[in-house]
Amino acid sequence: MNSQQPPEEESPSQAAQLVRALLERNGIPKHRQASFVGEFFNLSRAAAHQRVTKGSAWTVDEFQALASRFGEPLAQVLGAVSPGESGAKAVLRVGALQIGCRIWFARDTDNAYAESLVAIESAGSYVVVPTAAAAGHESLRIARLEIGEGTAAVPRVAVFDDERDVANAVCTMLRAAGVDAVAYYAADDLLADIPQEMFDGYVIDWLLPNNATAVPLLAAVRSLPKHSALVLLSGKTRSGSADPVEVGAAVGNFKVQLVEKPVQPPVLLSALANDGLGATERAAPPQA
Repeated sequence: MNSQQPPEEESPSQAAQLVRALLERNGIPKHRQASFVGEFFNLSRAAAHQRVTKGSAWTVDEFQALASRFGEPLAQVLGAVSPGESGAKAVLRVGALQIGCRIWFARDTDNAYAESLVAIESAGSYVVVPTAAAAGHESLRIARLEIGEGTAAVPRVAVFDDERDVANAVCTMLRAAGVDAVAYYAADDLLADIPQEMFDGYVIDWLLPNNATAVPLLAAVRSLPKHSALVLLSGKTRSGSADPVEVGAAVGNFKVQLVEKPVQPPVLLSALANDGLGATERAAPPQA
């Protein structure tokens, strides 16, 4: 007598397991989970059963809807962080640069991190990339990002631009990334504070009032005994207001990272990290 073996049931996907765990901890028993999902998402009985018992895919929007229904953070539902944990470990990847960081995922009520960075899951961990680089991948919005592994001191950066709105906007970008940013609007004020060595990095605009340039500020930073990350902002080389030859000479002489305005957060963070911001140890460059 031939006895036909029943087909092996498809094991639940990781997404289905997370949904089931969410429902269980919120008092929805196993025998009610499929019907709850069907009612919540207006699915047929068969489709709802498939969602919670087998390998059907779940979207981030669907996870967010369930998280909001039960008042849980999306990151907790996705298993990225447990209640009370301070963020999820991740790697910020911009081009060839990779920086250890910690991230907090955004809810519907949160503003995403400047909408310019997202997280994608890779081999059980998270990689943070510019939004454009995540095309074709399921991604998660980020509400907050901190550079480093969470044990190092928060880096402190001075931001100089005589246009207050620009300086404040750059500070806002850096603070969203976990950097303690301080705005300066007058070159003399920053020049007086540089010898105090209060900062781990500097973001300095090239053009000063009365056609002056940032050369004295760059020279003061590079004269410090301890190396500091140094980024030069310039947005007027193409318009002719800033001489590209002078800018190029300053970049070479002072070994600075050049970032064009308007400033994009991933580019600015990458430039600061390339010059040592967040590094545990950085030797001062040899004197010329």
